[in-house]
Amino acid sequence: MRHGSSSEYALTIAIVCGFALTGVYAFSGSPFKTAGQAERFDRPTWSREINDIRGYPAYRLRSDGSSLAIGRVTGLGPDALEVSLFPDMTVEPVANSRVVLLPTNASALWALVPTTSKQDISTELEGLASLTLDRVVAIVQTPAFNQTYRARLQDIVADAYADINRDPAMSLATQRATEILRTEYAPRLSDILATMVMPRVRQAALEMLTPSWAGIRDFLSNGEIDMSPLGRAATEVLSDETFLRSVSNQIIDAAADPRIWRFGITYSDALIQRVSSDPRIQGLIDDITADPAFRSEMRVLEQETAQAITEIFSHVVGRGPEMKPDTLAVRIIRYILLRRPRMVAVILPMDQVPPSDILTRFTPLTVAVK
Repeated sequence: MRHGSSSEYALTIAIVCGFALTGVYAFSGSPFKTAGQAERFDRPTWSREINDIRGYPAYRLRSDGSSLAIGRVTGLGPDALEVSLFPDMTVEPVANSRVVLLPTNASALWALVPTTSKQDISTELEGLASLTLDRVVAIVQTPAFNQTYRARLQDIVADAYADINRDPAMSLATQRATEILRTEYAPRLSDILATMVMPRVRQAALEMLTPSWAGIRDFLSNGEIDMSPLGRAATEVLSDETFLRSVSNQIIDAAADPRIWRFGITYSDALIQRVSSDPRIQGLIDDITADPAFRSEMRVLEQETAQAITEIFSHVVGRGPEMKPDTLAVRIIRYILLRRPRMVAVILPMDQVPPSDILTRFTPLTVAVK
């Protein structure tokens, strides 16, 4: 076995030391410079349960919402913590600041997204929902769906409705909503029907009961009654703009009632949950997606969904005019994907307007300045 020379050993040691210094520099800055600025912050009593603060990364937020790593946060026992800045960076002092500790989860990631990006994401989601609905409607209206899948879907939905109606809590909520509609909104709708519909119905009934030789002959010979006056009355009602506007206003008023829309959301959530948890729904979806009759629609849906998801992801992690990936957002996503919950610190100057919801949602983790 060949033994290396002293020069080879020295070169190996030099390489190892070089890698070690590179690692130290990457995490703690240059080892040849003086220590960076450090500030101590008192911890309020309600945040002292977080007792494992061991070098959390600390970030500052720029005006465009992007982040800049400036140092680390370390716990100094249950009563205080310390923010130490990287020695090779020139940043503003952190003494007059707030330290917010964020868990690396989806809530924190969303709280850091700028308001303009959230609006863009909302627009993308609305567009995706509309496109998805168009594709689903196109599939449902095909003869292939009616012949093969409609009965299966109807059975799943009918069973979900029956299950909801058997739930005592949902049954009580339905009774309350029905009572509100009956006592508060039905009388208004009845007044509209009485003033706009009933006169036309009475006139149609008189026309039907008025004897005529043709009507008597048809009744005696075939047992038929001329129903055309009712048809004309219905056409007149449905073409009356005043009637349609009045009915629409009542429906909008009822839908805007907080008690009604809360019930609607609760009922819809319960229905969706029961349909999605039905073991038959997955088999139905698998059969529809694999059916050659819907291949073109499914291909369009996949392309549109992929494009929308790409745009949404870019708005979640992108910052600034060029939507460059933000280091803090990428770090949080990495921890989420690795299922390794961590904490990160955001240093907010007292005069800086923070991202929406970051203080209200994470107030229990906000550390007061000393």
